[in-house]
Amino acid sequence: MKLRNVVTGALVLTLVFLAGCGGGGGEGKGNPLGVAAQFMDLYYHKGNVQEAKALATPETAEKIQAPAEAAGEQEISYNLKEQSREGKHSYALYQMTIKRKEGEPIYKTVSLFVDLVDGAWKITLFDEKTMSGPHQETSKG
Repeated sequence: MKLRNVVTGALVLTLVFLAGCGGGGGEGKGNPLGVAAQFMDLYYHKGNVQEAKALATPETAEKIQAPAEAAGEQEISYNLKEQSREGKHSYALYQMTIKRKEGEPIYKTVSLFVDLVDGAWKITLFDEKTMSGPHQETSKG
């Protein structure tokens, strides 16, 4: 009888602990860098602007347009160059290379600010800049 009480108590404690962690430990749903990575995949690899906009606040979503380069017509690669997280605010900086079938590659930096808004991580700023040449890590010399 005692063993059954211990097992039941342990099960209850485990469920209570998991319920407390379900929303990211009380920090909101999801992970800010996960949201940033999901945005990059939806927007650049899949060209799904509507789903990418769903990850942003309404104000930011209004500013997100279809990418200038059509998804699937070139090879897109990106890597996370910088990241930071301070409380309810996160930042991710990506370096991106777009290799086209014809012509020179395009190099961009993409800045994403991801903030905790109404209990969920949302993109609050999306900024994309085209660079004149390869990123430092890929340049010769």
